[in-house]
Amino acid sequence: MDRRLRILMVLAASRSDPMHRNDPFMPLSLPLLAATAPDHDYRFVDLLWDEGVDPRIDCDLVAISVRLTGEPRAYELARAFRARGIPVVLGGPQVSAVPLRAIRHADAVAVGEGEPLWPEIVADALKGTLKDFYVCSPEPFVAPPGRTVHHVSGFADLSRVPTPMRHLFKRRYHFDTVFSTRGCPIDCDFCSVSALFGKGFRHRPIQDVVREIDTFRNYFYLLDDTVFGKPSTYDYYLELYQAIAGLPRRRYWTGQANLDAAADPRGREVVDRAVDAGLLYAMVGMESVNPATLERTGAIRKMGARTADEVLDRMRENIRYLQDRGIILSGWFVVGYDDDTLQTYQDTLAFCREMHLVPVISPVKALPGTRLHRRLKADGRLDDSRLLNFRHPSMADEDVLAMRARITREGYTWPRIWERTRFYASRWKGEPAREAIHKIIFTWILQAKMRGGIVHDEFLPEEPDVIDRSVAGT
Repeated sequence: MDRRLRILMVLAASRSDPMHRNDPFMPLSLPLLAATAPDHDYRFVDLLWDEGVDPRIDCDLVAISVRLTGEPRAYELARAFRARGIPVVLGGPQVSAVPLRAIRHADAVAVGEGEPLWPEIVADALKGTLKDFYVCSPEPFVAPPGRTVHHVSGFADLSRVPTPMRHLFKRRYHFDTVFSTRGCPIDCDFCSVSALFGKGFRHRPIQDVVREIDTFRNYFYLLDDTVFGKPSTYDYYLELYQAIAGLPRRRYWTGQANLDAAADPRGREVVDRAVDAGLLYAMVGMESVNPATLERTGAIRKMGARTADEVLDRMRENIRYLQDRGIILSGWFVVGYDDDTLQTYQDTLAFCREMHLVPVISPVKALPGTRLHRRLKADGRLDDSRLLNFRHPSMADEDVLAMRARITREGYTWPRIWERTRFYASRWKGEPAREAIHKIIFTWILQAKMRGGIVHDEFLPEEPDVIDRSVAGT
């Protein structure tokens, strides 16, 4: 019988992460990877909630999933475990964007989707023959001379995704998590999704998704990049939501969405069926209220508009359609493209108030692995050592951060929160009193939590990270 490894899996995050101690969603990456090589002893640590990791913990292998804010902390943890001779594997979206930097801090680096890679990594760890890079991508991977590579050419086969080992988490999350599709054809210049998961949609078998959802106790988060899909996936989502609506017990859920579905008769069918299946709240990447920015970045296609001249009117129409179906909407915007000014922040907040959107307005940050990052680097305008990592032609960093703090305070005063809550409550007047009250309470708590967390975000300086050596067995 093969030896069972004691594997520590860590979701890395800084203590200044906007979701630190405030993230209600169960991380899916760790239980999903564990399920691909289940015959080992796993321990999960979520640093958005756990205060630290004791580097003296007994384990044979450490795997760290790295998000943007967690990169410094991940490297610090890796150094501590490697100093004891314990091999460390780094993966996750941030590492996939900067693998050559990450390998300096690890024994192995995973690039791309982890499901096809993790069983190979574990098998090599058992033999003591870890390679430097494990890559799942249709694109060639060029490693530095002397480095070893295991390359899976293509993307993960979603029909073979196992049921995640969620029971290994020690704490309860308010939202379970599940996904049904990966990939995005829009390919906005500031987004890394298409690079990670491809420009075409891939689907999981509907019965697998519904089977997982049927095990959830309460709320869940559908992790798809748009829960309304695109014309090529409308039939899939119609069938999926009909199956979810047919489950014996109703569960409310949330997800990310695009506005363009509301501009398409078939897309509206998907929206309506999603609401029947329990969709309550959608996070919508509206990106900008500057038509020139929407056109230049390619995001205009997500708004259900064809030209910059009509885009804001089309956005308003599509927003109203979704809200009239009783869906709470938060609008996610970025400001800082060349055509933007400090006034753009004010204009964006005014648009959110006009449309009763829960506002999430942030400075643009060029993420590694995106076309925006590559373009700005080629133009000599990128400086990853800065908080706002590229130079704007007219806005100074200190003015941007001061303006963002100001509009955040304005957008999340208690009167504003109450104003939005009343607006959505008016959309649920015809529903049974119990359901309407439930949704009103949800709307208030949602905004109160965002009020508490949104002022602490990735644009705050990283605080010094010290490994907490007092939390034995974490």
